Amino acid sequence: MKKGRIGLLAMAAVCLPVSALAQQVVPTAPGNAQGPAPLRYFGTGGSRVQQIYSSSYFSGPQSISAISFRAYPGAGPSFFSGNTVNVSDITIQAGVTGASGNDSSGVADAVFANNLLNPQTVYSGALSLSTAATGTGSQPFDYTIMFDNPFLYDPAMGSLILDFLIPTDATVSGSGFGFLTFDTVNTLDDGIYSVVDIFNGAATTGTQSTAGAITQFTTSQIAAVPEPATWAMMLFGFGAVGLSMRRRKAGAIARRQIA
Repeated sequence: MKKGRIGLLAMAAVCLPVSALAQQVVPTAPGNAQGPAPLRYFGTGGSRVQQIYSSSYFSGPQSISAISFRAYPGAGPSFFSGNTVNVSDITIQAGVTGASGNDSSGVADAVFANNLLNPQTVYSGALSLSTAATGTGSQPFDYTIMFDNPFLYDPAMGSLILDFLIPTDATVSGSGFGFLTFDTVNTLDDGIYSVVDIFNGAATTGTQSTAGAITQFTTSQIAAVPEPATWAMMLFGFGAVGLSMRRRKAGAIARRQIA
């Protein structure tokens, strides 16, 4: 019975989720454009941007705890563009979508609400982003947003979608006349797609775009979670082990009393 108990414990250890910290850049194609999305230029009026990432970039269930962007290649702070952008209020939601990150099939709807399924708020409140961009070569992924709540994403459920909403009464500001905008890719079927309105936080629809800011995800790989039937078998097994141990203990006590 001892061997059986050890076997059940080992099976439980294998089935429980495990994780390893990693960074995943989506898409992997080099940047060939720039822009303020998923934020907006300095000013008020708000904005709403949805970015959709192909599930093919993610190998199995992921726990996403942060996202990072980078300034476009060769950018450096100047009189016109500073290295910091401040947003007085922003809400970021994560979810899954039936839309594709590839431009030639199943692209996102222009209506924001039609794209975002089972959303979870991962960040809410003021936001300040800074970059150490130097203007030489590729820039670091240091425009980083740490999630308030990690998002559990299973690529088997569909593409990943991030929804960035800056309300109409919020302010986007920083040094200079603007900030170093994000490194963006705009290549056919590159695995990223977006719906954008960078001037109106109350918009219900946006412009469909093949472009998207290259994003680095901080993730933890999640092991396969047992099916309900497997959990039931495990619990039955643990119960049987416990019952057997109690019977053995009761028998030992009875034998000592008889002796």
